[in-house]
Amino acid sequence: MESTTLGFALGLLFGATKVLAIGAVGFGIAWWRARSRVRALEAAEPKPASLEERLDRLEQSLDYQTAHLERLATGQEELRRLLLPRQT
Repeated sequence: MESTTLGFALGLLFGATKVLAIGAVGFGIAWWRARSRVRALEAAEPKPASLEERLDRLEQSLDYQTAHLERLATGQEELRRLLLPRQT
């Protein structure tokens, strides 16, 4: 009886060891690939034309958001004037 329990426990131990080893190898490979990808991205210089295009799009987006915020503020002011009782 003891030998079957011991065999079962050793089987579980070896199984867990295999799973941990495979996980460690997989994590190591993923880490190495990520590190090399980060180094490649850091080494790459941005193209000036694409940088200018991105800045233009950012500026347009900010202008669009500013216009909508101004409309929202105007609407809030009108709503405040309509809802507040008039003081005489």
